[in-house]
Formats: sequence, structure tokens, C-alpha cells
Amino acid sequence: MQQKTIDELLDWEDNWLDRDGLDAGAERHAWLEEGVELYKQFIRLDKKEPRYSITLSELYLEVGRDEKIRMGNHRRAYETLRLATIHASNKPDAFYHLSFVLAKEKRRWEAVLFYGNEALEKGISGSKRIKLLCNIALGYARLGYIAKAFKLFEEAKSLDIDQEHEWFIELYSDRMKENRREPILLKAENEKRKFVSKADFAKVMDDAMEGKCVVLDLTKEDKFFRAFKDDIRLERKEAEILGYIMDHAMTSCPKKRIEESIWEDRKVSASAVKRYITSIRRKLSQAMGRDDIASSVLITTNNGYEWKADIPSIVLR
Repeated sequence: MQQKTIDELLDWEDNWLDRDGLDAGAERHAWLEEGVELYKQFIRLDKKEPRYSITLSELYLEVGRDEKIRMGNHRRAYETLRLATIHASNKPDAFYHLSFVLAKEKRRWEAVLFYGNEALEKGISGSKRIKLLCNIALGYARLGYIAKAFKLFEEAKSLDIDQEHEWFIELYSDRMKENRREPILLKAENEKRKFVSKADFAKVMDDAMEGKCVVLDLTKEDKFFRAFKDDIRLERKEAEILGYIMDHAMTSCPKKRIEESIWEDRKVSASAVKRYITSIRRKLSQAMGRDDIASSVLITTNNGYEWKADIPSIVLR
């Protein structure tokens, strides 16, 4: 792209900022990448202006997170997040996401530890700190430092005062114990989480087809909700939101908690969760063959949403 003058870039910036507020999706991703090109051109003209580098680092971080979380493109996410660490070397978020991207590849464990410990040292906090401790623990375990791994899991548990991340800690603890290929049953009504064999997995699916239960299957790249009438594919965010609410069945899940769990620190429009819930309900209605989803299955509460299905509900991860 031809280098523009500073006046042209300022006009472009005004136009670009006017289009802020797009919800997650292809349009927002394109808007973010346009911003990357815009601020790269700003920096070529004026390397001393700090706001250009700061904004570019934030854009690299958001593009990288989008590549990782929404699109599952880990190679592209790695490349973009690395650029974010260069432009904002004192901020922890890009280091945090890089640790998870490299763990997802299931090979570069030394790098997982490097980026993870960098994020800890730079002050990553809250929900992210708990999850990162689990990821680093898995890295130490894969490299043979079991005692160190268990110590980090204990630290994660001590920080999880409200036990909001108990399932996440247990999931990573199980991954540490064995290099598992089979899914695990995270939540079934009135049951503790347990491992699921291939035979048990098949039976759960058969039970769903026979109307004995409903199943949210998150074990593969494509996410499905399986019930008596149909198997319905869910978008990644739909699956994550539904999984969170089903994991907390019979409990009102505040909209703010859903946003924090799914989007973490990323800005999201006030209507994002509501729009996803509308889409999820439509798909649940098709899968379950019911028209009372909003009143009897996935209901709206005073501050959020609640899973109240009158049928056993299972989440496989």
C-alpha cells in the first residue's frame, strides 16, 4: 500500500475510529487489520509519537486473540502476538496468549514457560492469572518437573476463592496426569466430573438421540449440541457461552460473568451476549423440537441467564 501523508492518515484515522464498535466477526477482524496498516504508516512517518506504537500494540494483541480464540488459527495468532510483545514489551496480555498458543501446539514447552512466566512477572491478574498458572503447570509437568507443577496448581486453587475456575483447574490437572486422547465428562447433573471411555461416549450420544439427555459436545473442532430431534452445529462463541451456562446449571449466570469468562478483557458491545443467546435458543429449539426454550430451558433471569432444562444435560470437553 502506498505511503500516505500525515494529513491523509489523520483523515483515515477519523474515518476508522467512526467505525469502532463492530461486534466480533469477520467485519471487526477486517477493521482491526485495517487499523494495523493505518498505525504502521503513522510510525513510518513519526517513530517518536508514543500513541502510534501503543495503539498498534493493542491492535496486534486484539488481532492475535481473535485469530486464537474465534478463528483457531494458531500460527497466525503466534506471529501477530509476537509483534504485540515487541510494541508493548511491558504489558502482560500478549505474553499470556502466546503461552496458550504454544501449549496448543503440544510441543514448544520451554517457550510456554518463557512467555507464561513473563506474563506473571508483568502482573497478569484475576481470571487470567489462575488459567495461566494451570498452563504453566502443564508445561512444567511435560518437562518432568512434577513437584513444581503441583505447586502451581495449588496456587491456582488458592486464588480461585469463589471456585469459578474449578473445572478449568481440574481439566489441566487431568491433562498433566496423562496425555489423554479421549474426551472427559465435565458436567452431568448431580454428578462429579469423570473420564469418559469411547464406549461411554458412544452411549451418551445414543441416549441423546433417544431423548434421554441432551449433550453439548466440545471435544472436536466443530462444536455440536445433540438432542432428540437433531444435531446442531454451534459457532465457537455460541458453544463457549452455552458451555459456561450449562456448567453452572440451575444457577443464574450474570451477563458480566459470561462476558468475563468468554471475552476476558476484550471489549464487547452491550448487546453481544443477548444476540448470541437469541441464536443459541433458536438452535436449541431445532435440536430439541421445543418452542419453550426461552421460558423452560435457557431462561432470562434478573441479571443474566440460567440453564433449567427438565432433562439430564451433559457437557463433554
